[in-house]
Amino acid sequence: MILQDINKQLDKLYSTTQCADHISIGTRFTVEGDPVNFLFNQDDSKYCRIVTNRNFSEWIACSTNGWRKAAPLIEKAVKPYGVQWDNEEGRLYIRFRRNEMTVAQALLCLQQAVYVICEIEFN
Repeated sequence: MILQDINKQLDKLYSTTQCADHISIGTRFTVEGDPVNFLFNQDDSKYCRIVTNRNFSEWIACSTNGWRKAAPLIEKAVKPYGVQWDNEEGRLYIRFRRNEMTVAQALLCLQQAVYVICEIEFN
């Protein structure tokens, strides 16, 4: 009974949807009304990657007046979480081996990094 209650509560934190080439992870977190969801991909037999969606890229582009000049600050801010910045796509991502980090751990690291970036005043 307690396990069912815990599972019900955890299901409220995230939702998943199978897409053609990835799994979309709904975070229920928004920036300016748009959801910041994560996209999960298996890179190969050993590595997985979770990246932020286009809504985050659009928001960061507007917030920084073009993310390229903010890249050093973004990279420094997300480094403690093991998250990296893709300066070409304007996305945060975490790449990991599932035998070294669980999907849940990677998801939480990426989510923490998103929260930190969303609190920075770039202007």
